[in-house]
Amino acid sequence: MELRVLRYFLTIVETGSVTKAADVVRVAQPSLSRQLRGLEKTLGMTLFDRGGKQLVLTAAGRRFLPLARDLVARADAAESAVGALAAGRAMRITVAAPPTTITDVIAPFLATWGPEDPLVTVQAESPARAYQALAQGADVAISSAPPRRRFAGLPVARLPLWAYVRADHALADRDRVTIRELAAEPLIVLTPAHGTRRILDHAVQDADASYDIVLECDTPHVAQAMAASGHGVAVVSDDPRFDLHPLLILDGAGEPLQIHLHAAWDAGHYALRSIEAFAAGLARFCVERYGPQVAARL
Repeated sequence: MELRVLRYFLTIVETGSVTKAADVVRVAQPSLSRQLRGLEKTLGMTLFDRGGKQLVLTAAGRRFLPLARDLVARADAAESAVGALAAGRAMRITVAAPPTTITDVIAPFLATWGPEDPLVTVQAESPARAYQALAQGADVAISSAPPRRRFAGLPVARLPLWAYVRADHALADRDRVTIRELAAEPLIVLTPAHGTRRILDHAVQDADASYDIVLECDTPHVAQAMAASGHGVAVVSDDPRFDLHPLLILDGAGEPLQIHLHAAWDAGHYALRSIEAFAAGLARFCVERYGPQVAARL
């Protein structure tokens, strides 16, 4: 297989036809069709169903697609790394992480770096999809979800969940609240796709309690904004905004509710040392920023 032909295959998938793909890659349509048939012959499988007006991937094609994307992404990353080394530039690392983690943790960490450190690009992914980004070109993923066993990685931090209230709220003169006390308040929570919400739900269930949802948000900033406007108490893990007062949430045993951040990457990555240094540095930064209580347990 040639990488050039794999790129053609991916372009055909994206455009849905050989004719449109030929315009994109600037190759004559008959030549592109021959190269696609050659790829199928090399693989010993039919990649597209050619019965309709638009090319549709076969079952074999759907299974081959993520492999092709991974091969091309690795080739692009290797080419970029070699070019950087040849030019004496810093290596580039792509990080996939949830938006809140990017805003509150990764961006402040990168602000402490110097020009000799690797260049970093960041792409926002949900916690559930962050690790999937590793197969699509990301070098390292940060997520609250435990990483799959096939990845290398390390725990980054244990960040607390916060209940945010306005300064005129009855709880604003305290620095913590029990899960039972919190459950009695009208709550603004994140959707079940967020680890913060799942941790809250488990804690409420363990306390044999229940709570009323005023609003369910997909964005932590919006949850805090709604709390600031007096609609309820926001339960999130991100840093405070809108002059809200933070309350540490204690479970039934009196322990703080925490969300665990993990870093994961491919153990065979060509830039393994740079990625490991990034993850370890991020873990140290969390301790410096939030205190020793957030240090991850190895």
